[in-house]
Amino acid sequence: MTDYAHIPIISDAKQLLEYGVCLTPIPFHEEECYKLATELSQVTPMIMAEADGAYAFYKNILEEPDFPFDAILKSEIGKSIARHFGIANLNEIRLDDAFCVHYNMSQDDTSGAKHTDPSDITVNMCLEKSEDVQGSEVLFYGTQCLVGFENSAEKAASANFKFLVEQIPGYATIHWGHHPHETTALLKGRRTNIVLTYCYSDASRSDVTMRTCYS
Repeated sequence: MTDYAHIPIISDAKQLLEYGVCLTPIPFHEEECYKLATELSQVTPMIMAEADGAYAFYKNILEEPDFPFDAILKSEIGKSIARHFGIANLNEIRLDDAFCVHYNMSQDDTSGAKHTDPSDITVNMCLEKSEDVQGSEVLFYGTQCLVGFENSAEKAASANFKFLVEQIPGYATIHWGHHPHETTALLKGRRTNIVLTYCYSDASRSDVTMRTCYS
């Protein structure tokens, strides 16, 4: 098992911005988060047929008719994207994919290998996690520049620099899709997240179609 003890866990929002990650509250109350997590992580016959239970639960929710995608972009999440990711108007991005991921101790593999996302901007919202959770952080490799923090990111940049971001219920971590990261293994407890991936509406601004996410 990989030892992450030497890698710092960064929880300060200002410091995270300096490294290229935005920590932002999500527009749902605790009760709403728990309800969403419970509903979206339900195992259906179709999901059982597609999965063998060895890996984390995954459910695509892009076509969920009642999911409040518009409300998310109208919340602090949308404001943070506009403020820190150089988006003058939110029409400049489009939702490309959306899924729920749930981790618990019945799964054989709760980790996610180092990768980049097939997106320009990724919003990773933690809906809920049990109080006894151990592990299951997001490990970022290197730093990326956000608007207004270019100099800070350069100072922190290092070929070997890594940092962990704990998943906090009621908060989203927003980052560039090309920022390499992985999910560390869950050692105890459970957690449920929703991941939204956005691409530029103008495809000429993006290299997503040419990106090899696992390389």
